[in-house]
Amino acid sequence: MTSPDIKNIIIRSPNWVGDVVMATPAFRCIRESFPAAKITVALKPYVIKLIEGSPWFDEIMLLDKNTPSLAVIKQIRSKKYTLGFLLPNSFSSALTFWLGGVKRRVGYKRDARSWLLTDGVPRPSENGSFLPTYMGDYYLRLCAEVGCKPHSKELELFVSPEAQQRVVDIFKKYHLNNGIPLILINPGAAYGSSKCWTAEGFAGTADLIREQVECNVAVTCAPHEQKLATDIVSKAKSRVINLASDIGSLDVLKALVKRCALLITVDSGPRHIAVAFKRPVITLMGPNDPRYTASPAEIGQVIRADVDCLACHLKTCPKDHRCMTQIKPERVAQAGLEMLK
Repeated sequence: MTSPDIKNIIIRSPNWVGDVVMATPAFRCIRESFPAAKITVALKPYVIKLIEGSPWFDEIMLLDKNTPSLAVIKQIRSKKYTLGFLLPNSFSSALTFWLGGVKRRVGYKRDARSWLLTDGVPRPSENGSFLPTYMGDYYLRLCAEVGCKPHSKELELFVSPEAQQRVVDIFKKYHLNNGIPLILINPGAAYGSSKCWTAEGFAGTADLIREQVECNVAVTCAPHEQKLATDIVSKAKSRVINLASDIGSLDVLKALVKRCALLITVDSGPRHIAVAFKRPVITLMGPNDPRYTASPAEIGQVIRADVDCLACHLKTCPKDHRCMTQIKPERVAQAGLEMLK
């Protein structure tokens, strides 16, 4: 299957930031397996900065929400793709490739879409139930289905000179070039409120760490999450820098995470950016099963409360959010101090 006859490949990227980062071994594997092919990646506009600078793609197809589905199908059909990888599990993504005339369509047999695939892969299972699998391996299994062999499973991201300069400017603006470590706090999660911790928890953690270690602490989040950052800064007794209005895009966030000494975050995309850059990360996790995101290359610790409703996978908690509120700042700070050592 990895023969030189495969000239034109399209990859449907995942949508979530963390999933895109965990897909980078698959992106790299496909490029290495088909070095002479033209490879197009189809993705949402908000993650384009995440893959900026990567050497794996010849063309990027933006899947803008304002672009009619028929226009996307026509665009795919005009390219006459001979091979397509469907990394998302959705029915709609498989239907688009089928209607777009992609000759071979590789994806998981889920959501009643098996008939749309030429190379359908069963989802990993155990005792008749779906087996939660690390997403990096999950995507690579699709590559293996057509004979691709990965040389590495490491997550990989790239930082542009422009983003690096932007972070240099941020360091100058907030006097962060003072020789002491920078701890980043990421409180937001696009998935839903069920993943979020409390502003008091993050603020208390920052105070406890700064009592023990001389360091800079800064909050970063998406532009629409600025209130989260403001609440943490206002509740902290020690100095916490609000970078919410300084980041703006994922390329700058990548460059910032690459320079931090420690990231403290909920289970969201920046966690995986830290793994890609081999930065220590403390992850506060409640509603999701950790097996989906547990990278063997991660330097850090996942903290969970001992409650009976863990891994519900609900975006909004129908109870009292105990899986997150029962995580205490003292525990997070202790983990952070251990990582800093």
